[in-house]
Amino acid sequence: MFSSWTRRLTGAVLVAAAAAAVPLFAQTGGVSGKCTGEDGKPLVGYFVVLERQEIKWTSKVKTNKHGEYIYIGLAPSNYKLTLTNPSGQNVFTLTQHLSIGDPTEVNFDMAKERAIAQKTQEANPEIQKKLEEQAKEQKQYTGLKQVFDQGQALYAQKKYTEAAAMFEQALPLAKEKNAQVVVARLADTYGKAAIAEADRDAKGRDEQKALEYYQKAIEANPNDASLHNNRGSLYAEMGKTAEAQAEFQKAAELDPAAAGTYYYNLGVVLVNKSKMDEAAAALKKCTELDPNNANAWYWYGMALLGKANYQADGTIVPIPGTIEAFQTYLKLDPKGEWAAPAQSSLDTLQNKVPIEYKAAKKKKSS
Repeated sequence: MFSSWTRRLTGAVLVAAAAAAVPLFAQTGGVSGKCTGEDGKPLVGYFVVLERQEIKWTSKVKTNKHGEYIYIGLAPSNYKLTLTNPSGQNVFTLTQHLSIGDPTEVNFDMAKERAIAQKTQEANPEIQKKLEEQAKEQKQYTGLKQVFDQGQALYAQKKYTEAAAMFEQALPLAKEKNAQVVVARLADTYGKAAIAEADRDAKGRDEQKALEYYQKAIEANPNDASLHNNRGSLYAEMGKTAEAQAEFQKAAELDPAAAGTYYYNLGVVLVNKSKMDEAAAALKKCTELDPNNANAWYWYGMALLGKANYQADGTIVPIPGTIEAFQTYLKLDPKGEWAAPAQSSLDTLQNKVPIEYKAAKKKKSS
Protein backbone atom coordinates (compact mmCIF):
# COMPACT_ATOMS: atom_id res chain seq x y z
CA MET A 1 0.00 0.00 0.00
CA PHE A 2 1.30 3.47 -0.88
CA SER A 3 1.80 5.90 1.93
CA SER A 4 -0.17 9.09 2.01
CA TRP A 5 3.02 10.99 1.12
CA THR A 6 3.57 8.77 -1.88
CA ARG A 7 0.01 9.24 -3.03
CA ARG A 8 0.36 13.01 -2.71
CA LEU A 9 3.63 12.95 -4.67
CA THR A 10 2.20 10.80 -7.46
CA GLY A 11 -0.80 13.05 -7.82
CA ALA A 12 1.45 16.05 -7.96
CA VAL A 13 3.51 14.47 -10.74
CA LEU A 14 0.39 13.65 -12.75
CA VAL A 15 -0.94 17.15 -12.38
CA ALA A 16 2.41 18.55 -13.40
CA ALA A 17 2.52 16.30 -16.43
CA ALA A 18 -0.98 17.33 -17.47
CA ALA A 19 -0.08 20.95 -16.99
CA ALA A 20 3.01 20.50 -19.18
CA ALA A 21 0.94 18.92 -21.97
CA VAL A 22 -1.37 21.90 -22.38
CA PRO A 23 1.19 24.29 -23.89
CA LEU A 24 2.38 21.63 -26.35
CA PHE A 25 -1.15 21.11 -27.72
CA ALA A 26 -1.84 24.81 -27.79
CA GLN A 27 1.25 25.50 -29.94
CA THR A 28 -0.55 24.45 -33.12
CA GLY A 29 -3.52 25.76 -35.01
CA GLY A 30 -5.44 24.87 -38.13
CA VAL A 31 -7.65 26.03 -40.93
CA SER A 32 -11.19 25.19 -41.99
CA GLY A 33 -13.82 26.56 -44.30
CA LYS A 34 -16.28 26.02 -47.10
CA CYS A 35 -15.73 26.21 -50.87
CA THR A 36 -18.57 27.34 -53.14
CA GLY A 37 -18.70 28.08 -56.84
CA GLU A 38 -20.03 31.15 -58.64
CA ASP A 39 -23.44 29.48 -58.70
CA GLY A 40 -23.38 29.13 -54.92
CA LYS A 41 -23.14 25.34 -55.01
CA PRO A 42 -20.54 23.50 -52.91
CA LEU A 43 -17.34 22.55 -54.69
CA VAL A 44 -17.16 18.83 -53.96
CA GLY A 45 -13.93 16.88 -54.41
CA TYR A 46 -11.82 20.02 -54.77
CA PHE A 47 -8.50 20.44 -52.97
CA VAL A 48 -7.11 23.16 -50.74
CA VAL A 49 -3.33 23.15 -51.10
CA LEU A 50 -1.43 24.63 -48.16
CA GLU A 51 2.08 26.04 -48.61
CA ARG A 52 3.95 27.41 -45.62
CA GLN A 53 5.80 30.56 -46.61
CA GLU A 54 8.71 30.64 -44.14
CA ILE A 55 9.89 27.11 -44.90
CA LYS A 56 9.41 24.61 -47.70
CA TRP A 57 6.34 22.64 -46.67
CA THR A 58 3.24 21.68 -48.67
CA SER A 59 0.17 19.59 -47.99
CA LYS A 60 -3.43 19.46 -49.13
CA VAL A 61 -6.91 18.51 -47.98
CA LYS A 62 -9.97 17.46 -50.01
CA THR A 63 -13.42 19.01 -49.68
CA ASN A 64 -16.31 16.79 -48.57
CA LYS A 65 -19.79 16.48 -50.08
CA HIS A 66 -20.73 19.82 -48.53
CA GLY A 67 -17.67 21.58 -49.96
CA GLU A 68 -16.14 21.80 -46.49
CA TYR A 69 -12.56 21.14 -45.45
CA ILE A 70 -10.47 21.19 -42.26
CA TYR A 71 -6.76 20.78 -41.54
CA ILE A 72 -5.43 20.87 -37.98
CA GLY A 73 -2.04 20.56 -36.35
CA LEU A 74 -0.52 23.45 -38.30
CA ALA A 75 2.34 25.50 -36.92
CA PRO A 76 1.55 29.21 -36.61
CA SER A 77 2.85 30.87 -39.77
CA ASN A 78 1.90 32.59 -43.01
CA TYR A 79 0.35 30.18 -45.53
CA LYS A 80 -0.60 30.33 -49.17
CA LEU A 81 -3.88 28.50 -49.72
CA THR A 82 -4.76 27.49 -53.26
CA LEU A 83 -8.09 26.03 -54.29
CA THR A 84 -7.71 23.52 -57.15
CA ASN A 85 -10.31 21.55 -59.06
CA PRO A 86 -10.30 17.72 -59.14
CA SER A 87 -7.99 17.84 -62.20
CA GLY A 88 -5.41 19.87 -60.30
CA GLN A 89 -6.03 23.19 -62.06
CA ASN A 90 -5.79 26.32 -59.91
CA VAL A 91 -9.07 28.08 -59.20
CA PHE A 92 -8.14 30.73 -56.65
CA THR A 93 -5.23 31.58 -54.34
CA LEU A 94 -4.99 33.67 -51.18
CA THR A 95 -2.65 34.09 -48.22
CA GLN A 96 -3.56 33.80 -44.55
CA HIS A 97 -1.74 33.91 -41.22
CA LEU A 98 -2.75 30.93 -39.09
CA SER A 99 -2.49 31.36 -35.34
CA ILE A 100 -2.37 29.03 -32.35
CA GLY A 101 -5.67 27.61 -31.17
CA ASP A 102 -8.91 26.84 -32.96
CA PRO A 103 -8.82 26.49 -36.77
CA THR A 104 -8.90 29.79 -38.63
CA GLU A 105 -11.90 30.05 -40.92
CA VAL A 106 -10.93 30.59 -44.57
CA ASN A 107 -13.75 30.27 -47.08
CA PHE A 108 -13.46 30.14 -50.85
CA ASP A 109 -16.60 31.91 -52.05
CA MET A 110 -16.05 32.28 -55.79
CA ALA A 111 -19.17 34.41 -56.36
CA LYS A 112 -17.94 36.88 -53.73
CA GLU A 113 -14.40 36.87 -55.07
CA ARG A 114 -15.65 37.52 -58.59
CA ALA A 115 -17.73 40.46 -57.38
CA ILE A 116 -14.72 41.92 -55.53
CA ALA A 117 -12.53 41.51 -58.61
CA GLN A 118 -15.19 43.18 -60.77
CA LYS A 119 -15.38 46.20 -58.44
CA THR A 120 -11.58 46.44 -58.34
CA GLN A 121 -11.42 46.41 -62.12
CA GLU A 122 -14.12 49.05 -62.48
CA ALA A 123 -12.39 51.29 -59.93
CA ASN A 124 -9.02 51.04 -61.67
CA PRO A 125 -8.89 52.77 -65.09
CA GLU A 126 -5.65 51.02 -66.04
CA ILE A 127 -7.09 47.59 -65.37
CA GLN A 128 -10.26 48.52 -67.23
CA LYS A 129 -8.23 49.71 -70.22
CA LYS A 130 -6.21 46.53 -70.22
CA LEU A 131 -9.37 44.43 -70.13
CA GLU A 132 -10.80 46.39 -73.05
CA GLU A 133 -7.59 45.83 -75.01
CA GLN A 134 -7.71 42.11 -74.23
CA ALA A 135 -11.33 41.96 -75.39
CA LYS A 136 -10.39 43.78 -78.60
CA GLU A 137 -7.49 41.41 -79.22
CA GLN A 138 -9.72 38.41 -78.59
CA LYS A 139 -12.28 39.73 -81.07
CA GLN A 140 -9.52 40.34 -83.61
CA TYR A 141 -8.11 36.85 -83.08
CA THR A 142 -11.57 35.35 -83.55
CA GLY A 143 -11.90 37.19 -86.86
CA LEU A 144 -8.41 36.11 -87.89
CA LYS A 145 -9.12 32.47 -87.13
CA GLN A 146 -12.36 32.54 -89.07
CA VAL A 147 -10.75 34.00 -92.21
CA PHE A 148 -7.62 31.85 -91.89
CA ASP A 149 -9.69 28.68 -91.53
CA GLN A 150 -11.60 29.56 -94.71
CA GLY A 151 -8.27 29.92 -96.49
CA GLN A 152 -7.15 26.56 -95.15
CA ALA A 153 -10.33 24.91 -96.41
CA LEU A 154 -9.82 26.36 -99.90
CA TYR A 155 -6.17 25.29 -99.85
CA ALA A 156 -7.21 21.72 -98.98
CA GLN A 157 -9.54 21.81 -102.03
CA LYS A 158 -6.55 22.96 -104.15
CA LYS A 159 -8.29 26.26 -104.88
CA TYR A 160 -5.02 28.09 -104.39
CA THR A 161 -5.96 31.44 -105.95
CA GLU A 162 -9.05 31.71 -103.74
CA ALA A 163 -7.07 30.50 -100.73
CA ALA A 164 -4.41 33.17 -101.28
CA ALA A 165 -7.12 35.83 -101.39
CA MET A 166 -8.42 34.68 -97.98
CA PHE A 167 -4.93 34.65 -96.47
CA GLU A 168 -4.45 38.20 -97.79
CA GLN A 169 -7.55 39.19 -95.81
CA ALA A 170 -6.19 37.43 -92.73
CA LEU A 171 -2.80 39.18 -92.79
CA PRO A 172 -3.97 42.64 -91.52
CA LEU A 173 -5.70 40.89 -88.61
CA ALA A 174 -2.58 38.98 -87.55
CA LYS A 175 0.13 40.13 -85.16
CA GLU A 176 3.63 38.94 -84.34
CA LYS A 177 3.84 35.13 -84.55
CA ASN A 178 0.40 34.83 -86.11
CA ALA A 179 1.49 37.27 -88.83
CA GLN A 180 4.56 35.13 -89.51
CA VAL A 181 2.35 32.06 -89.92
CA VAL A 182 0.07 33.86 -92.39
CA VAL A 183 3.02 35.21 -94.40
CA ALA A 184 4.54 31.73 -94.71
CA ARG A 185 1.15 30.37 -95.77
CA LEU A 186 0.82 33.07 -98.41
CA ALA A 187 4.23 32.22 -99.83
CA ASP A 188 3.38 28.54 -100.10
CA THR A 189 -0.10 29.18 -101.50
CA TYR A 190 1.05 31.59 -104.20
CA GLY A 191 3.70 29.05 -105.15
CA LYS A 192 1.05 26.35 -105.53
CA ALA A 193 -1.18 28.76 -107.47
CA ALA A 194 1.67 29.48 -109.88
CA ILE A 195 2.17 25.78 -110.62
CA ALA A 196 -1.54 25.31 -111.30
CA GLU A 197 -1.90 28.50 -113.36
CA ALA A 198 -2.17 28.06 -117.14
CA ASP A 199 -2.00 31.73 -118.03
CA ARG A 200 1.64 32.76 -118.39
CA ASP A 201 1.22 36.30 -117.06
CA ALA A 202 -0.84 35.17 -114.07
CA LYS A 203 1.73 32.46 -113.39
CA GLY A 204 4.51 35.03 -113.34
CA ARG A 205 2.57 37.28 -110.96
CA ASP A 206 1.92 34.38 -108.58
CA GLU A 207 5.58 33.39 -108.64
CA GLN A 208 6.64 36.95 -107.85
CA LYS A 209 4.14 37.16 -104.98
CA ALA A 210 5.39 33.87 -103.61
CA LEU A 211 9.01 35.05 -103.69
CA GLU A 212 8.09 38.32 -101.96
CA TYR A 213 6.33 36.48 -99.15
CA TYR A 214 9.12 33.91 -98.82
CA GLN A 215 11.56 36.80 -98.43
CA LYS A 216 9.44 38.29 -95.62
CA ALA A 217 8.99 34.90 -93.96
CA ILE A 218 12.71 34.13 -94.05
CA GLU A 219 13.61 37.60 -92.75
CA ALA A 220 11.39 36.87 -89.74
CA ASN A 221 12.65 33.28 -89.33
CA PRO A 222 16.04 33.01 -91.05
CA ASN A 223 16.80 29.63 -89.46
CA ASP A 224 13.61 27.89 -90.56
CA ALA A 225 14.85 25.12 -92.84
CA SER A 226 11.39 24.38 -94.22
CA LEU A 227 11.09 27.90 -95.62
CA HIS A 228 14.38 27.54 -97.47
CA ASN A 229 13.34 24.11 -98.74
CA ASN A 230 10.01 25.45 -100.02
CA ARG A 231 11.62 28.45 -101.68
CA GLY A 232 14.09 26.04 -103.26
CA SER A 233 11.19 24.07 -104.74
CA LEU A 234 9.71 27.27 -106.13
CA TYR A 235 13.01 28.29 -107.70
CA ALA A 236 13.28 24.82 -109.23
CA GLU A 237 9.80 25.14 -110.72
CA MET A 238 10.81 28.50 -112.16
CA GLY A 239 13.91 26.97 -113.73
CA LYS A 240 16.31 28.89 -111.48
CA THR A 241 18.56 25.96 -110.71
CA ALA A 242 21.39 27.85 -109.03
CA GLU A 243 19.01 29.58 -106.63
CA ALA A 244 17.20 26.31 -105.91
CA GLN A 245 20.50 24.56 -105.21
CA ALA A 246 21.50 27.30 -102.75
CA GLU A 247 18.19 27.07 -100.89
CA PHE A 248 18.26 23.27 -100.53
CA GLN A 249 21.87 23.44 -99.37
CA LYS A 250 20.92 26.08 -96.78
CA ALA A 251 18.03 23.94 -95.54
CA ALA A 252 20.36 20.97 -95.11
CA GLU A 253 22.82 23.06 -93.11
CA LEU A 254 20.07 24.42 -90.85
CA ASP A 255 18.41 21.07 -90.22
CA PRO A 256 20.98 18.26 -90.37
CA ALA A 257 18.45 15.72 -89.09
CA ALA A 258 16.35 16.20 -92.23
CA ALA A 259 19.25 16.92 -94.56
CA GLY A 260 18.58 13.74 -96.52
CA THR A 261 15.22 15.09 -97.65
CA TYR A 262 16.71 18.39 -98.77
CA TYR A 263 19.55 16.72 -100.69
CA TYR A 264 16.97 14.47 -102.34
CA ASN A 265 14.94 17.48 -103.48
CA LEU A 266 18.10 19.12 -104.80
CA GLY A 267 19.19 15.96 -106.59
CA VAL A 268 15.88 15.51 -108.39
CA VAL A 269 15.91 19.14 -109.54
CA LEU A 270 19.40 18.71 -110.95
CA VAL A 271 18.47 15.43 -112.70
CA ASN A 272 15.57 17.18 -114.39
CA LYS A 273 17.98 19.90 -115.52
CA SER A 274 20.41 17.25 -116.85
CA LYS A 275 23.14 18.37 -114.43
CA MET A 276 24.13 14.81 -113.67
CA ASP A 277 27.42 15.41 -111.84
CA GLU A 278 25.83 17.76 -109.30
CA ALA A 279 22.73 15.56 -109.11
CA ALA A 280 24.75 12.44 -108.38
CA ALA A 281 26.68 14.24 -105.63
CA ALA A 282 23.49 15.46 -103.94
CA LEU A 283 21.67 12.13 -104.21
CA LYS A 284 24.71 10.23 -102.95
CA LYS A 285 24.61 12.41 -99.81
CA CYS A 286 20.92 11.59 -99.47
CA THR A 287 21.50 7.84 -99.67
CA GLU A 288 24.27 8.12 -97.11
CA LEU A 289 22.09 10.08 -94.70
CA ASP A 290 18.92 8.10 -95.40
CA PRO A 291 19.87 4.69 -96.83
CA ASN A 292 16.24 3.49 -96.72
CA ASN A 293 14.97 6.22 -99.04
CA ALA A 294 14.11 4.06 -102.02
CA ASN A 295 13.33 6.94 -104.40
CA ALA A 296 16.70 8.49 -103.64
CA TRP A 297 18.39 5.30 -104.86
CA TYR A 298 16.35 5.32 -108.07
CA TRP A 299 17.20 8.92 -108.89
CA TYR A 300 20.81 8.35 -107.91
CA GLY A 301 20.84 5.54 -110.46
CA MET A 302 19.32 7.87 -113.05
CA ALA A 303 21.94 10.52 -112.34
CA LEU A 304 24.73 7.97 -112.74
CA LEU A 305 23.07 6.59 -115.86
CA GLY A 306 23.21 10.07 -117.33
CA LYS A 307 27.00 9.89 -117.02
CA ALA A 308 27.31 6.48 -118.77
CA ASN A 309 29.37 5.86 -121.91
CA TYR A 310 27.74 4.59 -125.10
CA GLN A 311 29.65 2.19 -127.35
CA ALA A 312 29.39 2.05 -131.12
CA ASP A 313 27.30 -1.12 -131.01
CA GLY A 314 24.66 0.62 -128.95
CA THR A 315 25.50 -0.94 -125.60
CA ILE A 316 25.91 1.16 -122.48
CA VAL A 317 28.93 1.12 -120.20
CA PRO A 318 27.64 2.41 -116.83
CA ILE A 319 29.93 4.05 -114.32
CA PRO A 320 30.45 2.16 -111.03
CA GLY A 321 27.46 2.22 -108.68
CA THR A 322 24.75 2.56 -111.33
CA ILE A 323 23.55 -1.05 -111.28
CA GLU A 324 23.80 -1.21 -107.49
CA ALA A 325 21.64 1.92 -107.18
CA PHE A 326 18.79 0.42 -109.22
CA GLN A 327 19.12 -2.92 -107.42
CA THR A 328 18.89 -1.20 -104.04
CA TYR A 329 15.77 0.66 -105.13
CA LEU A 330 14.07 -2.58 -106.19
CA LYS A 331 15.09 -4.26 -102.96
CA LEU A 332 13.63 -1.44 -100.86
CA ASP A 333 10.48 -0.90 -102.93
CA PRO A 334 9.94 -3.77 -105.41
CA LYS A 335 6.45 -2.54 -106.33
CA GLY A 336 7.21 1.16 -106.16
CA GLU A 337 6.41 3.94 -108.60
CA TRP A 338 9.72 3.52 -110.39
CA ALA A 339 9.99 -0.27 -110.23
CA ALA A 340 9.30 -0.83 -113.95
CA PRO A 341 11.82 1.71 -115.31
CA ALA A 342 14.38 0.59 -112.70
CA GLN A 343 14.07 -3.03 -113.83
CA SER A 344 14.19 -1.97 -117.49
CA SER A 345 17.38 -0.05 -116.83
CA LEU A 346 18.91 -3.06 -115.11
CA ASP A 347 17.99 -5.37 -117.95
CA THR A 348 19.61 -3.04 -120.45
CA LEU A 349 22.73 -2.46 -118.38
CA GLN A 350 23.16 -6.19 -117.79
CA ASN A 351 22.78 -6.85 -121.54
CA LYS A 352 19.51 -8.72 -121.15
CA VAL A 353 17.91 -6.43 -123.73
CA PRO A 354 20.11 -6.04 -126.82
CA ILE A 355 18.89 -2.57 -127.77
CA GLU A 356 20.28 0.88 -127.35
CA TYR A 357 19.14 2.54 -124.16
CA LYS A 358 18.42 6.23 -124.10
CA ALA A 359 18.05 7.71 -120.65
CA ALA A 360 14.49 8.91 -120.18
CA LYS A 361 14.18 12.43 -118.91
CA LYS A 362 11.35 11.86 -116.47
CA LYS A 363 10.45 14.90 -114.42
CA LYS A 364 9.99 14.34 -110.72
CA SER A 365 8.60 17.16 -108.67
CA SER A 366 10.73 18.02 -105.69
